[in-house]
Amino acid sequence: MKGKTAITAMMVMLTLVAFSPSAFAGCYSDWFGCCPCPREDFGQAYAMARDGQIANPDAGESLTPVGGLDGRAAVTIMKGYVESFKPKAASSGGGLTSFAITPNPGGMAP
Repeated sequence: MKGKTAITAMMVMLTLVAFSPSAFAGCYSDWFGCCPCPREDFGQAYAMARDGQIANPDAGESLTPVGGLDGRAAVTIMKGYVESFKPKAASSGGGLTSFAITPNPGGMAP
């Protein structure tokens, strides 16, 4: 039993010694390519994405109303949109549509 405990303790110590520098590498030095401080362009991608989503950055300077659909037209469009997802009633046209496949004389041979 003592031998197993000693081996287990040794393996735990080796694991801690092996992985502790990599766990703290970014905190105090430039090991493994990690930098402890942000670069000067840190957050630039976020700022560009945020600013790109603003349709009119000067909207607060003008008090003119926004153009678009009136309420009745918008309601009609939304009702049609919702109805488009409902199953259609079966038509009495026979169910299948016939079609023909004609060979292409200049096409590839099978």
